[in-house]
Amino acid sequence: MKAFKYTLPLLIGFVFFACNNDDDGASPDNPGAQPIATEEVTGNWEVTLFRDDNEDETDDFAGLTFEFQEGGDLIISDGNQSTTARWSITNSNRRVEIDLDDDDLTVFGNRDELEDLDDDWIVVEKSDNLLYLREDDDDSDRDEVRFERI
Repeated sequence: MKAFKYTLPLLIGFVFFACNNDDDGASPDNPGAQPIATEEVTGNWEVTLFRDDNEDETDDFAGLTFEFQEGGDLIISDGNQSTTARWSITNSNRRVEIDLDDDDLTVFGNRDELEDLDDDWIVVEKSDNLLYLREDDDDSDRDEVRFERI
């Protein structure tokens, strides 16, 4: 009985500390998710690769620039018009979230491809001039986007 008196609190403590709800973006499917800081994303970028359901749709982003600003604004421009969306870094700095409202999309008329950017993206690769992101979902046709600094 004396051993049980000490075993129960140890067992409860073990269960409490073993259950960690911290999602850092790394999982068995995404073991290489890399942490990223705001200053690594801020600046002007263009899309040099975009795959939606394994289809190359990079040409749909031709002529668009993406300015990730420090305060969370994302200015998307085609040289004549622009709109402001939102972006943020989430999940222990391993994901980039892009948030576009329907109003953001109407500025460019027929550029529906912007809808596909409205997502949570896992940071796969990063450098001073490259930001490679992949959508985190369960289907086998993963979306991916590569931004290059301009």
